Amino acid sequence: MTSGGILEVNLIDSEGIRAKKFLGCLVCFGTSAVNKPYVCVEYGDQKHISKVAEGKGKKSIWDQKFEFEVDYATEENNLSKKLVFRVMNKHKLSDDAYVGEATIHVKDVVLLGMENGETDLGSQKYRVVRSLDKSYTGDISVAVTFKRKDEVSTEVGRKASHI
Repeated sequence: MTSGGILEVNLIDSEGIRAKKFLGCLVCFGTSAVNKPYVCVEYGDQKHISKVAEGKGKKSIWDQKFEFEVDYATEENNLSKKLVFRVMNKHKLSDDAYVGEATIHVKDVVLLGMENGETDLGSQKYRVVRSLDKSYTGDISVAVTFKRKDEVSTEVGRKASHI
């Protein structure tokens, strides 16, 4: 029996990401636009940080993949883990600014993947909200795939045999 697998996260893009409109950003000369967004992606105690997104205006593009180890044996009784996407705005002259976050609960993806060998959520939009006041700040598009460890090993073996 396998004990886990790989949770692959494809951070695709964002649309309409805006910073909180308090006084605007002094560094950005008073605008509330997020010009240099990046994302901290967390699963339990594992963390990845994306590159700064490309693109200007309402749409920013990352097209970046991250992998997280899932130990099913340890998490079987605690499958409440979730993917948290913390969107930040990169600043040169001051601390980076928190924009908001999106959460994806992955319990069903992991359970189906353990049963079937692989599960794919496909690309979906998720709302980005500020944690304190739950105000909407835009959307991010993310695709999630889970592959059981024996499926990952078989795939690696197939690729190696073709070399």
